[in-house]
Amino acid sequence: MTKTSSPSPAAKRRAVILAGGSGTRLWPLSRALFPKQLLALSGELTLLQQTAARVLTAFAPEDILVVTNEEHVFEVRSQLRALEPALDAYVLAEPLARNTLPAILLALSAIVPPGSEDEEQAAADVVAVFPSDHMVQDGEGWRASLSQGMRLAEDGRFVTFGVPPRKPETGYGYIARGVALEDGAYAVERFIEKPRMEAAQGFVEDGRHYWNSGMFVFRAGDFLSAVREYAPGHWDWWRGRAEKTLRAGYSTIDELSVDYGIMEKVKKIVVVEARFDWDDLGSWEAVYNLGDKDEHGNVIQGDVLAIDCRDCLLISKGGKLSAVGLSGMIMIQTRDASLSCPLTQVQRVKEIVARLKAQGSPLVETHLTVKRPWGSYSVLEEGQYYKIKRIEVLPGARLSLQMHHHRSEHWVVVCGAAEVRIGEAERLLVENQAVDIPKATKHRLANPGKLPLEIIEIQSGPYLEEDDIVRFDDEYGRVPRENT
Repeated sequence: MTKTSSPSPAAKRRAVILAGGSGTRLWPLSRALFPKQLLALSGELTLLQQTAARVLTAFAPEDILVVTNEEHVFEVRSQLRALEPALDAYVLAEPLARNTLPAILLALSAIVPPGSEDEEQAAADVVAVFPSDHMVQDGEGWRASLSQGMRLAEDGRFVTFGVPPRKPETGYGYIARGVALEDGAYAVERFIEKPRMEAAQGFVEDGRHYWNSGMFVFRAGDFLSAVREYAPGHWDWWRGRAEKTLRAGYSTIDELSVDYGIMEKVKKIVVVEARFDWDDLGSWEAVYNLGDKDEHGNVIQGDVLAIDCRDCLLISKGGKLSAVGLSGMIMIQTRDASLSCPLTQVQRVKEIVARLKAQGSPLVETHLTVKRPWGSYSVLEEGQYYKIKRIEVLPGARLSLQMHHHRSEHWVVVCGAAEVRIGEAERLLVENQAVDIPKATKHRLANPGKLPLEIIEIQSGPYLEEDDIVRFDDEYGRVPRENT
């Protein structure tokens, strides 16, 4: 690999935000196609937006890369544009989920382009990696810790950030610190996977263990050299990136986390004690602990009626949620699913998700309202041979040119103007006008106006799932296997 014995005067400081997770521990709000980093769980900004806003206090937009996946890329871009339009140009999309190591390597392909003339100079860049779905409080303390970590990385160290544990926690990984170093950090003695409660209690008491924040800093060249040594298959893929399409390359590599694949194996790794409050919001209990509580200790969001309830988390994202006489409970309600359990049992939510997945339930994957680059659609009702949707198309946007093998469609314009193509014929529809689209017929819907277009779509046929689509043209660059 390129030489990185000393930082170049031209070395840059770069940030990578990992936004490709599809976590379901906060089900039913968080689902595979709309995971927790895209949710606003505390305040008006989503966790992704909070992360990006924090990173923007330490890095220029052009020095920030956001890595997500194809399923989330349009929503990620939309949320980042709302925060800082310049970030939209620095979003990278993975074609397949392969865990955090390939995601970081994808970002490094942009920072240190394999085989480029400036590869050696770029290898000296210092790269900080941040998850997008964690809660960080105390921005000043975060910047101070980051600054210390960047200086250590410039000297050739791998740096991680350890959070002093506030309580025993079996859902987090831990870092055991070793000897203190002159620069204020500690050598990393070992990483510990999620421990049992007895061990977690001991970690809190001995003062030598930290929660693993999942944030890392390193020089790009040092990291790539470690990949070559400890993950040679991923190294081969990275070096040969330009020789294959991204999808073809991703299909050849294994899923591997950066913690297990690299950080637990490198020698020159240190831990900086975090000077900020941190939580990975890995459970509904964490959301409750960080939420604003009323005089009875309840955290309440949405249309909720609570009578004689204490120390509860009550969230409604669809319809009236009513609760009487509850204590230490969570109730989460969406339009199509509800969750209720004691706060002490929230880690078992994963059991519900596992059972739903085994049953093939769509409740694991998506909500009734699904966002798309052109707008959104909501499923209003469905039966064995029909489905009714409300579709909203943004001004100037249009869906792909497509057809369906197994269903026909009937569109009714509710508001706005619709530019409709059926076969080779085009027409303009306005409020209260309708059109039929026979199955196996090419068609397209567009909004030529300056206001949102809303239509009601009635599907009928023996098969009504979203994978019944043949796409002929799409201005968003999506592959045919995806939905409209």
